[in-house]
Amino acid sequence: MTNKITIEHNSTAVIDVLQGLMDRLGDLTEPMQRIAGVMEDATERAFATEASPVTGTPWQALSDNYLKANPSRRGGQILQASSGGLAASYTSDYGSDWAEIGSNKIYAAIHHFGGTPEMAPGPAAIPAREQIGLSREDETDILDIVADYLI
Repeated sequence: MTNKITIEHNSTAVIDVLQGLMDRLGDLTEPMQRIAGVMEDATERAFATEASPVTGTPWQALSDNYLKANPSRRGGQILQASSGGLAASYTSDYGSDWAEIGSNKIYAAIHHFGGTPEMAPGPAAIPAREQIGLSREDETDILDIVADYLI
């Protein structure tokens, strides 16, 4: 059984331009590959800056209780324990009319959306720390990719 959570980016400007292209051109593999790269860069930037890729809002700091229970995490990067497994697990893919990014880690969703104590082991809620999404600049980059493809 595969667990899949989908986060759709619904910028009307981007969707309208892409739909128009698909209607006229059919196979958009080349620009979709580049768009997948923009999405992957946004996620990498989120981990590097410890902030939402959409708004730039910093992720909530690790709680004092968490740091008391995990003293080796003091001063470390949020969501990047020694293995860096979550950040490294994000990969992008693309096709003739789609681009996506995702993680194969089952716990990626709870860190992205947040969770209550009932959803995960431990005494505390997990704050949402958005890792996937596009900023206005990323949207502009995608529109530029599409424009470059048409020229």
